[in-house]
Amino acid sequence: MPVLLDLRGAKSSDVAVGTSPISELQACLHSLAEPDHHLESRPWLTGIGESMSPGLGHRLTRFAPLWARRRCRLLLPLSPPLDVDMATELDRVSRLPENDFVAAAAYAVQGGSFDPRGAVTRPGEFVAACEARSFSRGELARSLIDDPGDFRRVLVRTLEDSVDAFFAKEWERIHGRLRDEVEQTRSRLRGLPLAEVLSSVSPAARPVRDGRAVRFDKLQNLTVPLGGNPVFLVPTIHGRPHLIIRGEPGFPVVLHYPVAWRGQPPSIDEVRQRLTILSDPARLSLCRHMVNEAITTSDLARRTGMTRPQVSRHLAKLRSAGLLTSERSGRYVYHRMDVHHLMGIGVELLRVIVR
Repeated sequence: MPVLLDLRGAKSSDVAVGTSPISELQACLHSLAEPDHHLESRPWLTGIGESMSPGLGHRLTRFAPLWARRRCRLLLPLSPPLDVDMATELDRVSRLPENDFVAAAAYAVQGGSFDPRGAVTRPGEFVAACEARSFSRGELARSLIDDPGDFRRVLVRTLEDSVDAFFAKEWERIHGRLRDEVEQTRSRLRGLPLAEVLSSVSPAARPVRDGRAVRFDKLQNLTVPLGGNPVFLVPTIHGRPHLIIRGEPGFPVVLHYPVAWRGQPPSIDEVRQRLTILSDPARLSLCRHMVNEAITTSDLARRTGMTRPQVSRHLAKLRSAGLLTSERSGRYVYHRMDVHHLMGIGVELLRVIVR
């Protein structure tokens, strides 16, 4: 089930690349709400959780549906330009027309298939749909419908308190890295076809239809037309591994894409290949011998009862998957499992599942 960006009628001049502090704050709040999706951020998340005041923690828990499974469109850039400060982005949230605010919040609060515009036209059905999902979503939905103004004021104040409590310091730390990514993407936008630029933001993307569309491997079945619409490319550090694509009518199209890790993150096909290679019983037997010590092909053959050619073929497979290191010492070549990459398979699998 892909997300397809339809590039017919779209021009590179329609695309803006820049930073968005409110988008990065939402990514941080998602990490706090879903820490199992962000194992590499666990120490930072633990520190934030331990230092947070109980009052702010309670409000973040109350509003968590806004940034848990789905990201709230309110907390992505609402209008140009990009590269503005947090106060400007929060002011845009505060000034959004009430019906637009309610619909944008409703999409994330319900988190299912209910049409968010129904929160305005059929509020009773919207609250019931949220209650069917969970008690907390139902309570949050009711507060949105009963008093949208108070809902908005408390939400904005919660975001401001989050900035003061932890985000301002973190934004200062990561802003330079995000700016570097922005400049790199702007450079690609000036020199490459639009389909290649959009595909470059994720290993889960590729141009299709002779460059007239870009396909993203996501758990959605969605087509987003870019022609005639402003498009924002916004990099994120705390949002990785998630790639967020939003194209609601009335708002700019947003691709909130993760800054790459050191090295290119694996594609789902690469992770599948590694799991397939490791699933072979003979290779698993070899791995058990090589995980604690470096060992030669001949010794592996003797210990496992395989022939040397059989061992060599299995070692070649493990090496092709990046799971084996080999080092010559005199006449012999010693093989050992790359434990760091072996342990990373679980994290890589999680990343491609939640991307």
